[in-house]
Amino acid sequence: MSKERGHQGSSKGWETENVRAVTGLLVVSVGILAVVALAVVAVVLLGGNNKSSVVAVTTSALGIISAVVSGYLGIKATANTAARTTAMTAEKAGEAAVAQNEVRVKKSKVDRFNKEIDEREQKGEISKQLANEFRDASVKAEEQARRADPTQGGAG
Repeated sequence: MSKERGHQGSSKGWETENVRAVTGLLVVSVGILAVVALAVVAVVLLGGNNKSSVVAVTTSALGIISAVVSGYLGIKATANTAARTTAMTAEKAGEAAVAQNEVRVKKSKVDRFNKEIDEREQKGEISKQLANEFRDASVKAEEQARRADPTQGGAG
């Protein structure tokens, strides 16, 4: 997530995301330090006499540390992916809404154009032949738009 866009387009969201990341890292670090301290204390208390116990304690400590770090990184990666997916979904929904509005506007223009042709034909301002030519051109433009690649904005 870039600093320019932030979380949902706001700098406050970006700051919140930074606080979450730092807090999560701090919690993981404190947990790791606690496990290391516990392992060191256990090794010191066991002394050098009981080598198998020392190995068991240090192996357990390393297992806990790797589990905590892996868990943190997995959760963080999943959260980042979810945030990006949500942002992309919202962006696509916005694009779809704009496209739907554009379709509505264009349909309204065509409907108004055809109504104007009908009115002028009825008033005798344009001939029936010219009105039919206009209608045919409108239908032809609509057919071309339907055949056009939708990623190109429907232009034919």
